[in-house]
Amino acid sequence: MLRHLKLAWAAPLLGIALAGVLHGCGGGGQTASNNTGGVGSGGTGSYTNGPISGLGSIIVNGVRYDVDSATALLSEDKASPLADDLQIGMVVEVDGGAVTRGTGGATDAARAVRVRYASELIGEITVLTPGSGRPTAITVMGQPVTINAQTVLPAAGLALTDKVVVHGLPNVSGFTATRVDVPTVAPTVYKISGVVSAVGVNTITLGQSPQVIRFSGPLPAGVVVGKYVRVRVSSVPLSANNWTAVTDGIVARAQLVSDQREGRLEGVISNYLRQGTTATGVVNGTSVDFSAVLGQLVLANGLRVEIEGQYSNATLVAASVELDDDSQPRLGETELHGLISTLATGPKTFSLRSITVDYSSVPTSDIEPGLLVNGACVEVKGTQVDATHLMATEVKRDDGCR
Repeated sequence: MLRHLKLAWAAPLLGIALAGVLHGCGGGGQTASNNTGGVGSGGTGSYTNGPISGLGSIIVNGVRYDVDSATALLSEDKASPLADDLQIGMVVEVDGGAVTRGTGGATDAARAVRVRYASELIGEITVLTPGSGRPTAITVMGQPVTINAQTVLPAAGLALTDKVVVHGLPNVSGFTATRVDVPTVAPTVYKISGVVSAVGVNTITLGQSPQVIRFSGPLPAGVVVGKYVRVRVSSVPLSANNWTAVTDGIVARAQLVSDQREGRLEGVISNYLRQGTTATGVVNGTSVDFSAVLGQLVLANGLRVEIEGQYSNATLVAASVELDDDSQPRLGETELHGLISTLATGPKTFSLRSITVDYSSVPTSDIEPGLLVNGACVEVKGTQVDATHLMATEVKRDDGCR
């Protein structure tokens, strides 16, 4: 539950439609595709890494994953995570079964085997750049954080000195936030993430704005210059830009992915290198081979992309790549499944998955008669206004709520 904040806003609901969607959750950018193989060509399962765009169970990169039967739900931020902790905008990894293609407008579906989520930064807002109706950037733990039209923000706003949890995608200058929360209880342990730029006997330096982290003993094995790590630190700094790691504070885990799996990623390109007819890069910590789509898109470091392909030798071989325009909100692309509660026919709202759904823009003729009652199992598509509000564009009956 999030506390009320100081500056309130309503996200702009633009009266435009986004076109050129890759798999139902795209940002309307250019798309390149290699029709000779990749997705669905004999994979034994699936792996996805990106922000959650829907709930019930969770929808990530156009696949609705059933997390109820997952053998493991893993989190760096909570000892015993629950499926209900997963929210719109959180970045997750999902190791799952084979994807079943949706028909008749239904979302692709798969069973989750393992799910892992992690925030990138936890700390105090020390710089806030205001924008038209909402901030455009904040600084947390010394790291620049871009806020765009797709970032899920608290309903009541942000302010300097707020203690926040930032979920997001690493970019060339810091992070692009996909969700920012302000916990009811201020965190006593902070977190910083980034690429290690220097290693000492019991210290490391990391981040776009370098922060020195001191450990009580030798560093864990495998922590070297160039490695992306997340580190939990005491909320009280030793001095400016100097922190003390808490016990078992460093996290440098291998990904959940294995070979011969269908893969979908959303993130920002880094380490991009083109040599003749081959091109490689890194997206969300995953090595990507872009060679099959060369000549169709101009790729470069810093571009936000959505990728589909298949894994081979721990590399995602891209079959489809879409450039994501994150300057615009994702109109009608949040998807919720669940049971209606707290229905209010006057203002035309109801609650679904702890989100208030405003269905006033959906024509009455487009809603099945008698559907809108408390306890009804529904599917809702719409535009995320903030962390707790959705403007619906479609409301219809769902066959199975869980």
